[in-house]
Amino acid sequence: MTKKATLRPVTEPAKAKHRQISEEILSAIEAGRWLPGDQLPAEDQLAEEMGASLGTVQRALRSLQQMGVVERHHGRGTFVSGARAKEEQLRHFRFMAEGGHQILPAYFRVHSVERTRESGPWSHFFGNQGDGEYIAIQRLVSINDEFEAFSEVYLPADRFAELDSMAEKSLSRSTGKTTLDGVSLRDMLAERFNAPTLSVRQTMACQSLPPRVTRLLKVPPGQFGLVWTIGGLSYRDTPITWQRIFVPPSDRVIEIVPVTASTPIFREVT
Repeated sequence: MTKKATLRPVTEPAKAKHRQISEEILSAIEAGRWLPGDQLPAEDQLAEEMGASLGTVQRALRSLQQMGVVERHHGRGTFVSGARAKEEQLRHFRFMAEGGHQILPAYFRVHSVERTRESGPWSHFFGNQGDGEYIAIQRLVSINDEFEAFSEVYLPADRFAELDSMAEKSLSRSTGKTTLDGVSLRDMLAERFNAPTLSVRQTMACQSLPPRVTRLLKVPPGQFGLVWTIGGLSYRDTPITWQRIFVPPSDRVIEIVPVTASTPIFREVT
């Protein structure tokens, strides 16, 4: 959803107008007026707000696109691309476009990070590992700006406590963003904690989504959807992550890529 933002008309005579416009839009993005995956106002609206011609605004947006700041989709608009996961990183959010030859873009945003002693299926998965405290990371995943999925990841707090402090230190009070937005947790665990995901245990079920999830995803109460549970294991089959993904109804096909010896494991998002 596009957030309300006011852009200043550009008036600096010594600099090309399209550059002024691109810098103004970039500053607004950096200030948190639009988050990764958000749609910018229509081009004609931007032109009116900034006192510029449509052609000048389009040139500014092309410049931002070349920088990788935004993505432009014909007939749909312009979107902030800061937290889009690279296709080769995606493992569990591989939704296919029409024809089945292209993976739709996925944008990850952290909803919350907290410590918890709450027990659940994750505690059975981890068994006697640690002292029963977990780091719980909840994320909203926008699929091509068509619909959102919800992901909750649990990790043993005694081994991955740094994730909690990282999120707390990096949280921006003005924007609510953290440096964990768009981050490949799988990469981070492998590179920072020497805990690569070497195999997974997965289950899928079609069932009623919990009320807390339907509220976040803005779907009707009692809505049925896909509930996908993934347990990640590392060296010696040690459990390191437990993830549950809630996907609302969609006609998009999910490509499932198994973890094998030939599959790269340091460039994936879970």
